[in-house]
Amino acid sequence: MKRAAATILAFALASPAAAQAPRGPESGPVLVMPPEGPADPARAFLAEAIAQRLPRALAALGADAITRADRLRAQAALEIAAPRVSQATAIRIAEVLGAARVVVGRHSGEGEELTLALRLLDVRRGTLSAPFTVSGPLDRAALLVDELAWDLALAGPTPPATTRAAFLEARRAPAPLAFRRLGEALASADGGERRRLLRQALDADPNYDEARVVLGRQLAEVGEMAGAQDVLSRVAPTSPLLREARLLSTVALIGLGRFQEAATVAGRLIAGSPTAAALNNHAVAMLRGRGASKASDELRRAVDLAPGAPEPVANLALALLHEGDAAAAAFWARGAVAADASDLGARVVLTWALTAAGQREAAEAEWRAVLEAAPSWAHLRERDLSRRFERLMLSERVIAIDAEGRSDAEMAAGLLARADKLSAQGDLDGAQRALTRAAYLDPYGPRVHHMLGRLHRKRGARPEAKNALRMSLWCREDPAVRAELASLLLEMGEVDEAHREARLVLEAEPGNALAAAVLGRKR
Repeated sequence: MKRAAATILAFALASPAAAQAPRGPESGPVLVMPPEGPADPARAFLAEAIAQRLPRALAALGADAITRADRLRAQAALEIAAPRVSQATAIRIAEVLGAARVVVGRHSGEGEELTLALRLLDVRRGTLSAPFTVSGPLDRAALLVDELAWDLALAGPTPPATTRAAFLEARRAPAPLAFRRLGEALASADGGERRRLLRQALDADPNYDEARVVLGRQLAEVGEMAGAQDVLSRVAPTSPLLREARLLSTVALIGLGRFQEAATVAGRLIAGSPTAAALNNHAVAMLRGRGASKASDELRRAVDLAPGAPEPVANLALALLHEGDAAAAAFWARGAVAADASDLGARVVLTWALTAAGQREAAEAEWRAVLEAAPSWAHLRERDLSRRFERLMLSERVIAIDAEGRSDAEMAAGLLARADKLSAQGDLDGAQRALTRAAYLDPYGPRVHHMLGRLHRKRGARPEAKNALRMSLWCREDPAVRAELASLLLEMGEVDEAHREARLVLEAEPGNALAAAVLGRKR
């Protein structure tokens, strides 16, 4: 992504005259970023609701528009946790997705009025178009988005094949309350609240397939496969979202153990368009259902169609191991590990494959790497092909991350955000893997070691917690961290050292309650 810096510089240096010079639009996907808006709680739903609907409207006009779900996948892959990002970061996201243009802008208005002003940012040139604007009643927000979609599509490399009037007449607007609840759900940071609001959106408009697919995806992502399948099965057969719903259904059906049904649904997708995701999920259904066909054949096709997708590569290694070709399985598993050294599932499969291929020394080396990162995985040393290491794909757009050009500190910051989330969800192993990788990338980052110390302490690994907290303090003095260390030392029975650390804290922060409590404890 070395182009990112050049693009940002070009944007900064572009003169107004150059920005307005006539030129043809770049071909390629278009990325929609949530528009900025006033800090008004009554309008907080608009940014995400617009970012959800606009790509769909552009797609209906023939544009290759990146969905909100795929944009968020790219942000997660880049470890960008912020809900709102700068224009420079939007360019980074666009480059990962191969987008040629980015839609940015604002929404505004008072009372029951809404004004949208959106611009097209040319990723390669770093130039902005004049604003495309539309105004109208707030309860017509969804249709106002459609109006702007036609204008934006007209400015793209392939103008719409239909007239503006015909397009708008064919568009179905959800009930205003349903559109609001969808936006509120997408803006919510709480998963349970999101799903509650999405159900309210469907109560307000039972035919709102947009909310239905979003809810189905949310349920599938948290493992509520029965609920996901029930919701997705209700998407109308004529809906433009049917293919997306069917892809998500393959995931839900596999999760429910209904492998033959999943293979049938995936087979329909392949018949319509043999994408890497459809082939990958079909292969997983066959692999888990022990179908007569070789899953590896489907996965090779998936790899050919999407060489940058990690899921088919990892699945191919496992399929080949199932099929008894250990040497080939090891070859593909090495590729999966090379692409992501923190992928412990791929390392386990590589260990099994190397063992089966008679490469015991190499197998032991890989196994030591697994145990170093996740000691609780010790029971997986012996091959157990009933383990669910297969990877499912919830989207047909492949996102391949090239970390070149990103600083180690940037990547570490994203890993910290991921670790924080995993820890809050109770996935301590996942949090530790993320933090271990972050510490490797940014060894002098005090927060990395602080979080590792807290995690080790939470797991009862006190010596490791002590070392991590000390490393945090070596990187940067922080009385709060030192107070935590003093408290930990007291727990470990190292009273004299605990008191020394507590006194140092109180010299810097006389009011530190934790340090005072440590000194107040009886020896």
